[in-house]
Amino acid sequence: MSINVSNHGKAMDDAPESTLRLMSVVAVSREAYALEPPHSYTVSAVFSRRVNPAEARSIQGPASHARLDEAGYGHISLVIDDRRLEILNTNLAELKAGLASVLGSLIREISDQTRLEQEKRDEAALMKSMSDDARRKEIEEQAQGISFD
Repeated sequence: MSINVSNHGKAMDDAPESTLRLMSVVAVSREAYALEPPHSYTVSAVFSRRVNPAEARSIQGPASHARLDEAGYGHISLVIDDRRLEILNTNLAELKAGLASVLGSLIREISDQTRLEQEKRDEAALMKSMSDDARRKEIEEQAQGISFD
């Protein structure tokens, strides 16, 4: 269970081609409010837009965890819940001390890389479609040139 801490005043951008970003912390686990809070808990941050499936796989995948580990945050787990990133096993001080910057860079890079890969797939599909159309026209022209008289 978490408690909302922000209404994420920055504007959301629903355009799927926009770079995915983390906007703000929107909730922290209830245990953070205890007189003696645990060292780590879950912090929720809101994304600037919906996360597409390829981005979600990358964000929650082993390469992201390895990158966090290299940056000294191997104890962190990332879980996507709709438009939120649940950052498990952290705290607000750790986020402020550098984890937020690492996560922001990671999310933007994944978004940019995913968009580039999609653009390449789209271009390859367009080129194949154009090639298929050209080949179809060539075959139709050859077929029309055949007479059985």
